[in-house]
Amino acid sequence: MSEQLYKPNREALIISDFTVRLMKGKVSREEATTMQETLKDALAEDFIAGINLLVQQQPVSTEMKKGINKLLNLFYAHLNELPQPEVSENSFAGGLISDNKVILSEVRSLKPFIKELQKTVPPPEPLAAFRKQIKVLATVEKHYQITENILFPFLEKLWPAHRCLQVLWSVHDDVREELRELITVTESGNWDLKRFNRLTGDLFFNISTAIFREEKILIPAIINTGVTSDLDNLLDEAAEIGWSFIQAPVSLKKKTPGTDKSEEQNLKVKFATGSLLPEQVELIFNHLPLDITFVDETDTVCYFSTPPKRTFTRTNAVIGRTVQNCHPPESVWMVEKILKAFKNGTQDVASFWIPFKDQFVYIQYYAIRDTQGNYHGTLEVTQDVKDIRELEGERRLLSWENE
Repeated sequence: MSEQLYKPNREALIISDFTVRLMKGKVSREEATTMQETLKDALAEDFIAGINLLVQQQPVSTEMKKGINKLLNLFYAHLNELPQPEVSENSFAGGLISDNKVILSEVRSLKPFIKELQKTVPPPEPLAAFRKQIKVLATVEKHYQITENILFPFLEKLWPAHRCLQVLWSVHDDVREELRELITVTESGNWDLKRFNRLTGDLFFNISTAIFREEKILIPAIINTGVTSDLDNLLDEAAEIGWSFIQAPVSLKKKTPGTDKSEEQNLKVKFATGSLLPEQVELIFNHLPLDITFVDETDTVCYFSTPPKRTFTRTNAVIGRTVQNCHPPESVWMVEKILKAFKNGTQDVASFWIPFKDQFVYIQYYAIRDTQGNYHGTLEVTQDVKDIRELEGERRLLSWENE
């Protein structure tokens, strides 16, 4: 068991303090060389614990990410040379590594097109090919969904020193934004070569950074803590999302046969206006044309519905996770603001609406209170209202043929 993931050691404290100095640009070449010698025996877990201390002290920011990038660049060779544990292809960690190989290959396939586009007026054919390849690369979203919605909740429950995951999530968001911007640049009639080169450079760097941190820091620490078997139980959930470029790994573990429903599960739930079997309650929630997520008064995710068409990804791994950890670091402040207003009774509803893929998504948060006004949690309701917004006139007669 890696104790530094539970109680920070000397190396973790040094890494945290040194990264702060890197963020401020106050490290000489001689000091950097000395630090490499000081931390010559540091393990992946030490870097996780050190970044955890840093994120405890201040929120994730661009400056922090730059400081961490400098730190990992300084210790790139060291981390790269640490003994790498053997990983089965039919494991969760093996899936991450296999998917990463293809992701890197897809990134490298962009280079010939980038070279051809170094012109004031881009040639149409390589521009179209580049745009097509960027849209293929955007499938990396599935890999990020698996890490953020399955791997991260698993590690948060396991490791007290889990805050480095917020930094990795922020790097994922940088990649997402760069992919979106590149599609915009290539579809715009005004070719901006300088912006194009900056975005492609940032994209290459951030995708490589995310892969390096997964494979050289996160996966070795997971294996060293001896929990790969438990993590492999989540392969089915990962398969539901689907991996970016590989077939879902098939766990070689034998699954425990399911048990019969207990009599207690068949007891009806009594409401003020009737009673329903638990199965009926679940069916009703899952047939509503919207997504429901409930967070209790301790900010813990307790439930989410599973309608046929979800807007945002949810997996069972989020159950028991704090809602703050279910959001990118840059938007946690908004989550905190809503929860604070709900808890102190100054607000009861928060509403948002955004275009998302081919949908127009309406998101509402409701404070859940009892008859005495005591706060018991927050209900998130998400619905695609694109078709509703387009309704006109009226319909008073049944008209299935037009559906």
